[in-house]
Amino acid sequence: MKKVNWLHLFQHSHHWILLLFVNSALFIFLAWVAYPKEFKILVPTMLIITLVTMLYGVIITLKKQQERQTTFYQFLKEPSLEKEAQLLQILGNSYKEVVHDLANELRRLQDEALEAKYQSLEYQTFIESWVHEIKTPLSLLHFVLQNRKEEMSSLVYQRLDHANITIHDYIERILFFAKVQAVHVDYSLKKVSILECFEDVLLELQSLLEEQKVSVHTDIKDIPVVSDERALHFILIQLLVNAIKYRNVNSESFIRIETGFEHEKDSYYVKVADNGLGVLPSDLPFIFDKGFTGDTHNQKQSTGMGLFLVKKLCDDLQIEMKAEAEYKRGFTMKLLFPKV
Repeated sequence: MKKVNWLHLFQHSHHWILLLFVNSALFIFLAWVAYPKEFKILVPTMLIITLVTMLYGVIITLKKQQERQTTFYQFLKEPSLEKEAQLLQILGNSYKEVVHDLANELRRLQDEALEAKYQSLEYQTFIESWVHEIKTPLSLLHFVLQNRKEEMSSLVYQRLDHANITIHDYIERILFFAKVQAVHVDYSLKKVSILECFEDVLLELQSLLEEQKVSVHTDIKDIPVVSDERALHFILIQLLVNAIKYRNVNSESFIRIETGFEHEKDSYYVKVADNGLGVLPSDLPFIFDKGFTGDTHNQKQSTGMGLFLVKKLCDDLQIEMKAEAEYKRGFTMKLLFPKV
């Protein structure tokens, strides 16, 4: 229930308060004319009666206002026939038509919202089921590529493997998007080896790095990190894929990966830096917004979902993110992990 708005209460009560003051002033004047000797005794008595009457009126008005508010908010939350009748009992039959129309509209909107919720849940279930099903042919594709590598040219293999990695990345985004949108998200927190995690990530992206001619320089110390391994793997994949996607094709592209301890923040860090296109200063505050793609030549290839999902996961896992960029000079993302 909302707090009492005294100004609003006075605005609705000022007419009878003013009338009470006018009546009191009139009777005080009459008492002065009729009983000049007893005037000094009568005036304080009349003022006390006036103030008591006003206080009583304010209390009654306040009580009715709170009762109306409580009943009205209960009606908004549950516009049932029972709540409608209770509201009419408070407001009176003069509002019967208005309350009835409002109740019917609220019940209609409530039914539509419930139907939309069911449809959304069905759609989400279908998408998640489809994602899990599509992983089977993708795994088969990966298996065939690995075992038939010698039967195709290096260029054809790289292109097919690039497509396979891209499709797999998009599917992972769908799964994690569904996960972060859930009311309750389960994470499996445990000690994770950053060194092993990066080894897996770089192995997974090896063909893509080779095809795009992006070199990787590492200075990785196996810092003690407690996190969700699958989510962390996804976060690192997205950071590296972004660095590859927004590379500068006019220069020799590289990614530098570094881990260590930041004394100022008393946190372990993972830093991924590149010499790619960077980000416009005006775009930097919005890079984590859903659907934001910025002003780049790869805008058509970007969905604006990668960094949005990374930020959501980092917030859930209490990983602080710091982004630095210089347009056409590179981009740096630092992840800060709390000491545990």
